[in-house]
Amino acid sequence: MTAAYALGVDAALFSMTDDLVAPTETQAAGAHVVDYEIQRLLSLGWQRYVAGVREAADDTQGAVVRQITTSFEGECHGGDRLVRGVRAVHRTRRTYVLEELLWDAATKRPVAASRVVMASVDPETGRAAPIPDDLWRAIEAFEGRELETVESRPDPG
Repeated sequence: MTAAYALGVDAALFSMTDDLVAPTETQAAGAHVVDYEIQRLLSLGWQRYVAGVREAADDTQGAVVRQITTSFEGECHGGDRLVRGVRAVHRTRRTYVLEELLWDAATKRPVAASRVVMASVDPETGRAAPIPDDLWRAIEAFEGRELETVESRPDPG
């Protein structure tokens, strides 16, 4: 994901962005921000995105996290100004995938990236279920575009 951002990030690629300041209280002054704090910043971003689309769809069931993959791409120090971007990149019948990037506001260099797979589950059976049309409409309205539909991939496990 981040190879596309090697020369800097274009915030316009993301449907949701936030300005942040890297925390200072979890490491020594001037030290690299620890990985769990970076992951926390990323988690707060995709959670905000999911809450926004669920509210727009008046969705009480909602999709659940199926998988989160995070890579740490660059240095970040306490007090650094950061930007967090989140967008939906594609969907299947039962899932949608969010891409999230945290980057340095001044240099536009990536700090960390996450891929979050959200899956719909039938609350009565606990099994995978199609995502309701109203949630798709809310996601696509939030994105301002139609999401690409991709084929489901078999579960390797």
